[in-house]
Order: sequence, then structure tokens, then C-alpha cells
Amino acid sequence: MTTPLRRGLGVLLAFVTVLGVAWLSRAPYHIRPSDAGVIRLAWSARPERIESCREPSAAELAQLPAHMRQKVVCEGTSARYRLRVSRDGASLVDEVVRGSGLRHDRPLYLLRDLPTPPGRHEIAVRFERIDSLTPVGPAAPDSGEHPDDSLIAGLPGRDRREADEREHRRLEAVPASLLLETTLVLEPRQILLVTYDVEGRRLVSVSGKAPR
Repeated sequence: MTTPLRRGLGVLLAFVTVLGVAWLSRAPYHIRPSDAGVIRLAWSARPERIESCREPSAAELAQLPAHMRQKVVCEGTSARYRLRVSRDGASLVDEVVRGSGLRHDRPLYLLRDLPTPPGRHEIAVRFERIDSLTPVGPAAPDSGEHPDDSLIAGLPGRDRREADEREHRRLEAVPASLLLETTLVLEPRQILLVTYDVEGRRLVSVSGKAPR
């Protein structure tokens, strides 16, 4: 094959390739979107701090300067939570959720999209604390019994401040158990949002309109 002939075939091949690409770029391409709806779990919350508290012995207190002595010494970590979601009795999600950060002590962030067929469904979303410690002392944040204002006011200054801080953290944290059970009728491509209501301290659902 001579050089001019090879060049001519190369130019022809390149021309045909360009035409093919141009035709494909303009050819109609139909995408049929799925009719499935979506149950979207989306919220952020502060995990509860689980503390194990004890009263130091007289010998331990004697080794500390007066301004560092505490009636109750607490050690703790941020709680873990189990997320469980069921639809019409069938389990969709069962996993452990922790706070963000290296020590998991920062707010937890949750985002899950669960494709769901259109129609009527029974939905249950459970978000429950896994860890459970029973601390000892007047400010027991995890025992289920929280000190009233009169008890906190009767503590020495440092202990009172720490008890106030623990109670404040408890009120800011997500509750130990959340449950949302609802019946819904999902339209094609509709999104049902399940989120955490910080003020009400509960899970709520919000239905969005399906796109036309």
C-alpha cells in the first residue's frame, strides 16, 4: 500500500469517526426514572455522655489540694446508639451509630436513603442507646433519676457547678430511646423525611411532594 493511499484511508477513517461521535451525541436517549419512593433518615444530634461515678476515699482526698477535692469522681465516654428501621415488619436497617470525631464525642450525623415501592406501608424507626452504666453519687446522669434543683443547690460550689454541667449536657443530648411508628401512603418518587426534632426531643416525619 502506497503512502498516499494510507494517508487517504487514515483521513477517511478519522472523518467517519467524527461523524459517528457527532451522531451519537445528538441521538435521543431515554431514561425511565424509577417509580420507587424514598424514606430518608436525616438528622444530627449530640450523643449522651455515659459516666461511671464513685465517691473517692478519705485517703485519696487527703493526697489532693483542698481546691481539687471532689465528693464525686466521674469517668465516661459518649454513648453508642442502635438504629433499626423496619417496613411492613421486614428489617431494612440494623446498625450502630456513634458520634463523630476521633473520640466519638462530637455530634452524630445520620443520612440514609431507603428506596421504597409506592403504596401503603407500616414504618418503624427505632434509635436506642446501647451503653448503660449506673453511676454513683448525687449527679447520676445515666441512672434515670436526676437530681432536682434543691439537691444540686445543696452541693458545695465545685460539685454544684459540675452537677449543673452534667444536667445541661443531658438535656442537650439525644434521649436514650426514640421511636417513630407511622403508616404512610407513598406516591411514586415521593420522599418521606424522618428527622429529629431538637425542641420536642422526638423523631418526626415530613412528607415531600412527588415530582411530576
